[in-house]
Amino acid sequence: MLEFSSNIIGTLFQGTLNFQLYRTCNNQLPIPVGPQFYFSRPIPAFLADTFSFNICDCDLCPNECCTYSIVVTVGGSTPVIGNADIFAARLAAIIVDKPNHDDDCHPCSKRCCKDNRTILKCGTSGGVSITPGTLAGTATTISTLSLNTSCLCDPCVKLEFASTIAYSSPTTMDSTDVNIQVFKLCDNQLIPIPVGPQLVFSVPYTTVIVPPAAPGFSGTSTFSFFVCDCEICSHECCAYSVVATTATADASVTISNARLSAIAADNNCRCC
Repeated sequence: MLEFSSNIIGTLFQGTLNFQLYRTCNNQLPIPVGPQFYFSRPIPAFLADTFSFNICDCDLCPNECCTYSIVVTVGGSTPVIGNADIFAARLAAIIVDKPNHDDDCHPCSKRCCKDNRTILKCGTSGGVSITPGTLAGTATTISTLSLNTSCLCDPCVKLEFASTIAYSSPTTMDSTDVNIQVFKLCDNQLIPIPVGPQLVFSVPYTTVIVPPAAPGFSGTSTFSFFVCDCEICSHECCAYSVVATTATADASVTISNARLSAIAADNNCRCC
């Protein structure tokens, strides 16, 4: 699992930046890993914002030495105006042995368990489109993963979510609010329970038109966060899901590349 974070500072910046992760192993040419992520601002503005995402790469061969890199290019149909500087850009990687049975929640044999065992799991990718008039309270599952903690002692799980959000409106007064939250359903539970707080994405809008721009706006951004779940019983198989719930819908919003990943580890090696 590779995690990227940066701080983008713009001076009257307008335009779109494309971020792509590449991998070079041994004598191979660079190949893209995962989708492109976009940072976009539709009108010139002074800005300071964070930009982060995570990608899972499970297509590796043993005994390979790989170099990962983030490449930024200018894209989109909006002309670039002003300056954008990318500071504190960091790329981190976590690599573990891929278990044989955790994906399907098979019972774990204690004979294969090790102290301080760590499990890395990447979930499904999904998304949702919200259009003006979407009813308040409409909920959509945008990413899921299953996790078997039967080989862990007093497990604790860090769940990380990342997505790309595109938005647009024909006027400068419209906005849309979306609530995003993680839920889990374990073993004999009947109703999913929330994990961590509910986070809110709100479409930015302005009442100021910068000549010669026409009324309306569009843009893209990333939305990412992490929560921890240490309230898990040993020997459980849990399904985690990320649910997007519409609060208000005046502008059009599309959530894509929604990805949930988990890192689970022993929290107390003396419990078993």
